[in-house]
Amino acid sequence: MEGVSIRPARPAELPFLDALILRSKSHWTGGRAEDVPAVTPKLTQADIATRHATVADRGGAPIGLYTLNEHEDYLGIGLFFVDRPFIGTGVGRLLWGDLVRRAAALGARVLGVGAEPRAEGFYLRMGMVGRNETVHKGERLIWMTGDIAELVR
Repeated sequence: MEGVSIRPARPAELPFLDALILRSKSHWTGGRAEDVPAVTPKLTQADIATRHATVADRGGAPIGLYTLNEHEDYLGIGLFFVDRPFIGTGVGRLLWGDLVRRAAALGARVLGVGAEPRAEGFYLRMGMVGRNETVHKGERLIWMTGDIAELVR
């Protein structure tokens, strides 16, 4: 996507990134932030320092982000959000490409995500495979995995 770059998240951006997550989640509630579930995650400075927090940047402002969680047997996608005005514009695919390259560089073999059911289609298009439904912190999620060697192709 033209004019968009990928870079590490900055601690000073925490309030903006939390607002971006809320706007992104509101996409599924008709744009009403007040209808977004209370389980909406919030980033911390520790997340930025330890979870490979990465943003898609346009004109100096983040328009998407992801974080990764390192586990013993897989690499997990902690957060993956695109700001509401940019959903469907290619920003998610751009972030995904960077995420998969980062996962490979970290030596991961398997990528896992607890996806919101409405995001399942995106992850399937990116090559992930649905496994089963689970509930995490009161939110229904679809557990999906992908083989890094297949995802980087």
